[in-house]
Amino acid sequence: MNELRKYEYDAILHEDPDSGGAYVIFPWDLKKEFGKGRAKVYAEFDGIAYDGSVVNMGVRNADGSICYIIGVLKRIRSTLNKKDGDIIHVVIWEQPPGETEGSRRKWKCPKCGREFSKKNQDHYCSKPQTMDEYIAAQEESIRPKLEQLRSIIHEAIPDAEEKISWSMPTFWKGKNLIHFAAFKKHIGLYPGEEATAVFAEKLANFEVSKGTIRFSHDRDLPEALIADIAKWCYAAYKKTGGSDSNTSLPSRV
Repeated sequence: MNELRKYEYDAILHEDPDSGGAYVIFPWDLKKEFGKGRAKVYAEFDGIAYDGSVVNMGVRNADGSICYIIGVLKRIRSTLNKKDGDIIHVVIWEQPPGETEGSRRKWKCPKCGREFSKKNQDHYCSKPQTMDEYIAAQEESIRPKLEQLRSIIHEAIPDAEEKISWSMPTFWKGKNLIHFAAFKKHIGLYPGEEATAVFAEKLANFEVSKGTIRFSHDRDLPEALIADIAKWCYAAYKKTGGSDSNTSLPSRV
């Protein structure tokens, strides 16, 4: 599997009220990546394995271009407690001919019994209910930086409340204002698409996609910039009503 092409990103779950189905977008040109308009893949949604296909089902991007998607089964959504608009961490590999999910050996977590394709797969045996629980569940090496980020945001918008939303630490004031989350190679900050557009010039030296800012673990956090972004989110979303959906589009790793 290590030699196969891999795509890893955060995606918004879209539900179709007519069919009852749901999907996430595969934000690359499938024909350029795989040489065809339909590709069998191996996927993980927040760590849950799934064999499926990336296809075009008539969904189009805002500019009218073809949009490729992969379905998210109801049982997976139920297990993850994910609904329309929630963020899912997606990992997709190309699937070799003849290989299926059942043909791969699984690793079973000795604590919770969940099975994963990767040995020692990062996951929550039980979902954290507070920011303290979330940070405590992360690798010891990145906890100090998560606490630092938490402190920066708290000092910038002290009357915002802490909560867990979309399985991520969130600062809230009537609406979700800003989120953050820990990953193996980076910490993700989710201030929303408007905020990343406003601060685009100052974010030029960071990895940014719509609504998402990634801070790699080997760099110091830009405290003043994060504080300014948090203050902007507080003023903009609190004043206008904002949205509980801080849009996050992916990047390839």
